[in-house]
Amino acid sequence: MRTIQYLLLFLTASYLAAQSTDIPLGSAAYPTLDEWDAKSEMGFFTGVKPISRRYIADFYAHAPKSLSNADAFDKSAIYLQTRHYLEDSLQKNSGLFNRFFKLPTDFLAVHTEDFQLHVDPIWVFGGGRESASDELIYQNYRGLQLWGTIDDKVSFYALLNENQARYPTYVRNMTDSTIAIPFEGFWKQYQETGVDFLRAQAYIDFNATKHISAQFGYGKHFIGNGIRSLVLSDVGNNYPYLRLNTRVWKIQYTNIFAQLVGETYGGDFGLLGVGSFPKKYLATHRLSIKPTPNLTLSLFESVIYGDSTNSFKVEYMNPLIFYLALEQQDGSADNVLIGLDFKWNLFKRISLYGQLLIDELIVGEAFSDSGWWGNKVGLQAGIQYFDAFGIDNLDMQVEFNRVRPYTYSHEDNYGSYTHYNMALAHPLGANFEEMLLSGSYRPLDRLKISGTLLMARYGDDIGTASFGRDPLKSYNARLEDYGVNIGQGVLTNLHLFRANATYMIYHNLAVEAGFTYRKEHAEGADPEITKIGTLGLRWNFPARSYLF
Repeated sequence: MRTIQYLLLFLTASYLAAQSTDIPLGSAAYPTLDEWDAKSEMGFFTGVKPISRRYIADFYAHAPKSLSNADAFDKSAIYLQTRHYLEDSLQKNSGLFNRFFKLPTDFLAVHTEDFQLHVDPIWVFGGGRESASDELIYQNYRGLQLWGTIDDKVSFYALLNENQARYPTYVRNMTDSTIAIPFEGFWKQYQETGVDFLRAQAYIDFNATKHISAQFGYGKHFIGNGIRSLVLSDVGNNYPYLRLNTRVWKIQYTNIFAQLVGETYGGDFGLLGVGSFPKKYLATHRLSIKPTPNLTLSLFESVIYGDSTNSFKVEYMNPLIFYLALEQQDGSADNVLIGLDFKWNLFKRISLYGQLLIDELIVGEAFSDSGWWGNKVGLQAGIQYFDAFGIDNLDMQVEFNRVRPYTYSHEDNYGSYTHYNMALAHPLGANFEEMLLSGSYRPLDRLKISGTLLMARYGDDIGTASFGRDPLKSYNARLEDYGVNIGQGVLTNLHLFRANATYMIYHNLAVEAGFTYRKEHAEGADPEITKIGTLGLRWNFPARSYLF
């Protein structure tokens, strides 16, 4: 990480241009951006998130009037988070007690010629019942976020939450098996079946040149255009990172260098807080090009590496080189993943997208029927349909994901494509096929109704033997080299349906009601069925989706 710090200092010595913070992952703005991108065909890059508020504001400012004036609910999700970059002067009012909500978007705001500061409380409070347990499930998150700019050249963001929760049984089962909470980090037991944890995130952001921006912080990213990502998702904990983003001509080039946690220690009481967890490192880059405004083609490459000495390899800091060549030069001890993805907008209403991930592949074996274990590949294909069937504000999405056994795994945890005992990509790990059907409808500007159906089958591991689902298990624990196929191990079918209704009371203040039906049926066992009903209030925090 010292090399990252040196690079950061070098960049800060460069020319600094106007900069901004990002819209957080999970924001309601992102589905709208996908729709705007399809309808405008202006050549907007949406494949690496989070995305800069200023970049979104520039897109908004140049969008056709028929597009930018439509859809008041979704317009507010974007416009109210980017208006600071759209208006020369902000309209202020007397606010509450002549101090708070002077700007309708912020609890507390300071605006001077050289400095902006926005401070907002974070509060998530909700509860519910599930049929699989007599205990009340709940989430109680309290915290604060602040963001702003200095001299219109350097931006900053910080978030800190204190949280208690009791998640549904199937989420707790994942925590029991991995000692990790989806989306979160260090935790301890709370009231026997609940959890207590802090959530922290922060970064500084600036432009090294007119077209190259740099961000140094503690957070996470999402790569791809689907509901899922086979490359890098936000299902795990935050991590320290340096992100470089180059956007010029018809090209966007993104580099992410991150320090990950190779393994954690603990039990049902939580994680042990003595000593330092072993570290490993991630380096990834993604090159996107738009040959036409409605088509995006991307190549990506990632490498995971580390060992018991927490050694850092300077050679992977090279932002341009082919990582597989470096990995071979160093003895092929690291885990390199390569692939491509695309997004193609058609008829200003439809988006086709997909990803191809290659962890390891021998062409001769790939086109044979041998089922060689080393053919570790993943495939995603999806379609989004906006204003479906001519009905305004009705959006639909279908997505298929397929990942062969042992993908993302390695000889040990230092090479596995994981962080903090959670998958870095898909929450189901590997050795699965999945179909997702999602839809949303807004009958009123402030009311949104959505639903998602998940249908998957996967092969679960048995004891210490690896059948290729858990990326934390060494692929050396496999039983066979050939005849390896999706579903091997304990064949399990998973069905999950979620329906939500969200009403926006005020900017970023929403009341939500939800229902979940989940059925998991492992071969040779009785099916596990649960029904969950929830009701809650969410303020300045994105909704979380536990689709697994």
